[in-house]
Amino acid sequence: MTAYSTHPWLPRTIWWSACLAAILAGAAPTRALRADGRFDTVSPSGATAITSDAPGPAAAPAPKASSAPFDPSVTKRIAIVGASASDGFGVAVNNGSAKPFKAELVDMRDVLLAAAKPGTTELVAHYATGMFFSDPLVRGEDAITRALETKPTLLLAVDFLFWYAYGGGGIGKTPIRSEEDRASLFERGLSQLDRVVAAGVPLVVGNLPDMRSAKGRMMSLMQLPEEATLTTLNERLAAWAKGKSLVRVLNLARVIGETLSGEPVRVGPVQWDPVKQGPVMQRDRLHPAFPGLVALTERAMECTIGDTACRERFDFTPQDVKARILDGLPK
Repeated sequence: MTAYSTHPWLPRTIWWSACLAAILAGAAPTRALRADGRFDTVSPSGATAITSDAPGPAAAPAPKASSAPFDPSVTKRIAIVGASASDGFGVAVNNGSAKPFKAELVDMRDVLLAAAKPGTTELVAHYATGMFFSDPLVRGEDAITRALETKPTLLLAVDFLFWYAYGGGGIGKTPIRSEEDRASLFERGLSQLDRVVAAGVPLVVGNLPDMRSAKGRMMSLMQLPEEATLTTLNERLAAWAKGKSLVRVLNLARVIGETLSGEPVRVGPVQWDPVKQGPVMQRDRLHPAFPGLVALTERAMECTIGDTACRERFDFTPQDVKARILDGLPK
């Protein structure tokens, strides 16, 4: 555990500042953390989620890919790639008025380490970045390269494909001027996932949710694909995944639909009521709040190893996950 001798926000604040500086310099630092608190040495190489006041257009159809869960042993060494939802953009927890005050920024790696029961995993390597949108071609290739260097037994890519469909910059940083440009960019995202399959690593990848109700918040109209494009690209993902025994597709569109419903959301054994217990999503209508991130991580692991094995290996009770993080996960 990390002992905080000064302000509890300081260690992670310094870390995020260092990450941002490294990103701007062209190479984000490696975060390959073992469950026992030790770091694996990894040589560097150089959803996202949304809410609205009311549900938006119908979610994309469920992908038709293999749905049989992987063997639970795949959780031994996990690597995470993706965008700001996986990176925990804006997600933080604290202990309220308790003394001494504790607070932590939280990403998907933190949730997994806090939820994992003893013996579940020995490594969680985190390569998701909130800067993915700035250059998906470079950031995506770099993340996959560094993730594969950790020799993972599972790669989680929950929101990896998001900025290969959304956004305003296409191949070679040229502006996206048509929906065909988005389709071409999406193929480049799939080509990165082909590298994971070729390496023989089990992969869980999320499909594309409909984010158009985020217009005017953190996304502009020019960054949003048309509804027909989303349908086409999700069908393309399903076709790509079909027959690949090492690929499972998380229906991220359906997960987002849960959060848009305004109804209680299952988080571990808890039915989280956003009215009574706090929001599942942040006000920006793009990123999950803490309970939403826990729910997203849980759905990813259920997709990976099945509901029963997930309950056996992880405890996603949100209050307990929060407490374990505040108690001091190794950083």
